[in-house]
Amino acid sequence: MPSNNSRKSMSSYSEPYIKQIFENLPDPIFLTDAEGNVLLSNSTTAFTLDMSLSQLIQSNLKDLVEKGYYSFSYALEVPKTKKEAKGEIKTKLGMTIYTKSTPILDEDGNVIFIVTYGKKKDKEVNFGQADISEQQKREIDYLRSYVFNEESIIAESKAMKKTLLMAHTVAQTDGSVLICGESGTGKEVLAKYIHRRSKRADGPFIAVNCAALPENLVESELFGYEKGAFTGASNKGKIGLFEAANGGTLFLDEIAELPLDQQAKLLRVLETKVVRRIGGNKEYRTDFRLLTATNKDLKKMVSEGDFRHDLYFRINIVKIDIPPLRERPEDTLAMAQHFIELLNKKYGCDYKLDNKTMNFLQQYDWPGNIRELRNFIESTIITNLSKYSDSALSLIQQSSQKRFNKDCFDIMGIEGTLKEVTANIEKLYITHVLEKNNGKKSKTAEMLGIHRTVLYRKMKDYNIEI
Repeated sequence: MPSNNSRKSMSSYSEPYIKQIFENLPDPIFLTDAEGNVLLSNSTTAFTLDMSLSQLIQSNLKDLVEKGYYSFSYALEVPKTKKEAKGEIKTKLGMTIYTKSTPILDEDGNVIFIVTYGKKKDKEVNFGQADISEQQKREIDYLRSYVFNEESIIAESKAMKKTLLMAHTVAQTDGSVLICGESGTGKEVLAKYIHRRSKRADGPFIAVNCAALPENLVESELFGYEKGAFTGASNKGKIGLFEAANGGTLFLDEIAELPLDQQAKLLRVLETKVVRRIGGNKEYRTDFRLLTATNKDLKKMVSEGDFRHDLYFRINIVKIDIPPLRERPEDTLAMAQHFIELLNKKYGCDYKLDNKTMNFLQQYDWPGNIRELRNFIESTIITNLSKYSDSALSLIQQSSQKRFNKDCFDIMGIEGTLKEVTANIEKLYITHVLEKNNGKKSKTAEMLGIHRTVLYRKMKDYNIEI
């Protein structure tokens, strides 16, 4: 069994998305410490060993070899040599797996973690005969960078430090938290931050974007359904997200988009902690902590009858505001450098910020906030913009000056209240990006830093037809 110290060590180094990265990889992969304790893995690895993922993460490689789950472990050889080890092993199910174990060293050259990749024999990949690909090497470097960056939340500014302090404090409680902030400010990242520091950290974190749920499927997604409940339903039935979050945290992003009838049903679940699947009579108990997020003024929506007042008070026990990036320029450079380090490893680049780029990053307003900043950095690295930074930034700055000088509103014929002018500019920019992408909605939404359903709604509101 892994020691508490090992668990604490992994927790202190762990990055918010590393579990998701592991689970999304199609092949076996696991992370161990120098003693062979399995710290992270994925479902594919557990399947090859005929055991559950939770069992695997509570195991030690020496025990797995002794019990016959593995014929041999190359990961156990790495701490002895401090070099990668590779070769063929067999699993309890008789599968032949080619593995390669790569050490992660600390500043003193000591092995602290080992990343082990695997390929099943039917994929005809033999690490014993061929070196691991450059792409896989970059993935290991990318994972290594995650291990040494516990959180992707940068807090150099007083405003963000205050936000993080509040998040850290409320994490110790079990009360509902409403996270408010503009699009792209990192509301889901903060929700995960709270979850990982709560007593429910070992439970699931279920994130739901309410705006992305089709109105006719909201109830079936949240509550689940019994087999044959409606036309098109799975003949096996399906558990809902309320049940899936049992023992953990349910994060409802864009809560303002939840239909009023579903708001009433959500309130009942919060009060009774009981759900009933569509088409069934049986009641299922569920216990989860609720975190919600919005970029809307919920209090105003309550006064206008667009959001239930009783639900508002239930989810707003603690409110945390995330300041937009333009209000915390101290964080911009630190955040840009953070993304550069991660993305340099991901793409095998060595991009560095020059003075002109740094000035631009701090002067720009970043209306898309962190999401826009990350996209800008990634685009810069991918296109190797560093070679042309002087001319590129000059063009960007000239473009900004042309579009937003004091005469631009007269030239464009835009006037009215601030709300009306903002709406006009938003419509013009959305139309511009749509035309630039030849009407492709998904690509346009990605460039704008918004969800596709939000783009469709704005196109409808502004009567944009492309």
